[in-house]
Amino acid sequence: MIDLLNEIKDYQAITLFRHQSADADALGSQFGMKLFLEANCPNVKVYALGDDVGSSAELFPPIDHVDDELIKQSCAIILDTANAERIDDARALSAKKIIKIDHHIVVDEYADVAYVDTTAAATCEILSDLFKETGKVVNEECAKYLYLGLLADSISFTTSSTTANTLKSAAFLVSCGLNVNKINQERSGFSLNDFIYVTKVRNRYQLDGNVAYSIMQVEDYAPLGFDYNLAKEKVFALANVKEFEIYCLFTEDTSYESKGLYNGSLRSKNVAIDKVANKYNGGGHAQACGVKKLTLEDIQNLISDLKELL
Repeated sequence: MIDLLNEIKDYQAITLFRHQSADADALGSQFGMKLFLEANCPNVKVYALGDDVGSSAELFPPIDHVDDELIKQSCAIILDTANAERIDDARALSAKKIIKIDHHIVVDEYADVAYVDTTAAATCEILSDLFKETGKVVNEECAKYLYLGLLADSISFTTSSTTANTLKSAAFLVSCGLNVNKINQERSGFSLNDFIYVTKVRNRYQLDGNVAYSIMQVEDYAPLGFDYNLAKEKVFALANVKEFEIYCLFTEDTSYESKGLYNGSLRSKNVAIDKVANKYNGGGHAQACGVKKLTLEDIQNLISDLKELL
């Protein structure tokens, strides 16, 4: 395991980065790391950076803003990000030293020091173990952010990536003073607009074999006050149906220059789907992936490829 405190000991500024379209594991590991370092390295300034805060931003603090020169003099810690292209702030690569901590399959070697554990359910699991190993203070707020990330990437401890160690990591975080009931209420609470949109996703479902999917246009989510990041996260609306071995949500993304392009969130109960996702401008975990810039024809081809896995 990486000796984190030794790796950063020569730096007065630590800059923390994560991937674009940040999910709860990305943000949880970023802000968990920030609070851990602030509690245990009082002479170091720590900054959490990135612009694309994703759909879980309301559960985490606001991001920081720093100038280019500070980043160049800092030690950058890049979390939950397999490849340099996905870092949400390219300035990270200008840092004097770069440390990568991740649980995805290695895509490229962009760091001076890397610790990657592909057996971990989440980057927050890695950090929980790393922080515990130091014997240093892990306060309740730090533990909360790590726990949120662990819940998100393990889908509340239901994925095949959930191991005995995942649950031990969660137990350690709970021992730091977490109110688990309160966290679950904050995380799972539904607004009326959430309910309306999730109902739309379910009503729009199509089934090809045991592959279920919904395709949502901007006019489905924008009138509800949702942006793309909020809308794409509702893939869970198709979860927990016995007949759905693989389920997918494709959401129109208007940020592209071309119209009618969709990004997709793919989930599988048992089979690995990451290699198929790689064919469609995507990737991720074995059973939880994303894909990008798909036409409606691409979506049909993708569904056919997923169906062949079953």
